[in-house]
Amino acid sequence: MGQVAVITGGTAGIGLACAQRLLADGDTIVLAGRSTERGRAATTEIGGGDRVRFIACDATDPDQVTRLIEGAVDEYRRIDVLVNNAGGVTDDGRPAVEQEDDALDRAFRLNVDSAFWASRAALKHMLPRGYGRIINMSSIAGKTGAAGLLGYTTAKHALIGLTKSLAKEVTARGVSVTAVCPGITDTEMVPRELQGAIEASGADFAAAAEHYTGDLGRMVDPAEVASVVALLASPDGSAVSGTAISVDGGFTQF
Repeated sequence: MGQVAVITGGTAGIGLACAQRLLADGDTIVLAGRSTERGRAATTEIGGGDRVRFIACDATDPDQVTRLIEGAVDEYRRIDVLVNNAGGVTDDGRPAVEQEDDALDRAFRLNVDSAFWASRAALKHMLPRGYGRIINMSSIAGKTGAAGLLGYTTAKHALIGLTKSLAKEVTARGVSVTAVCPGITDTEMVPRELQGAIEASGADFAAAAEHYTGDLGRMVDPAEVASVVALLASPDGSAVSGTAISVDGGFTQF
């Protein structure tokens, strides 16, 4: 389709799958992530030549996030699609009564503030053109709760709220804003972050994982999430805005 798409947290997992799919659809991709080494590996893996660029960016730093968007626009003269995929679990499994004062601050900075900063910067370029797609990667944790994931679930709920509020501001001006809520997805984040937090809370991860897979009976494949993102990112997705779409095998059903 020839669009320019910026993907935060784009060097692995769902972000990388989104990059691969949008590249296959004809888009130019700007990948962002903290690790330059992983960024180089990701660009090599997906190919694309001049249609793929990596920009190092710590999503918890507002200045770096702004420079990411401006860097993409400087390089390609516009930004059509922003996939706010940067995020993760900051919880350690302890119950709320044992958490420090900044427990939610850490989760929000990574999962919500980063999306706000990137969206704010992108909208400054999208709104004058009357076109844009912003896709926020939430989670089924944004629609339900989970023991041991206080910060993560609260932040992912808030990300859906950010999505709805931004959509009310900009949909009529040609920019759609949506959220995607994957279920437990087959990425390295599951054993590294989710499993540790859930088990630290005293819950059995295997049982929890089986529960959250819904009727699908397996983990979601990152490519399945990327397929939904591809529709939302396309011109065909113009009528979808202000909503949170579950990709979870029927677990949430809303």
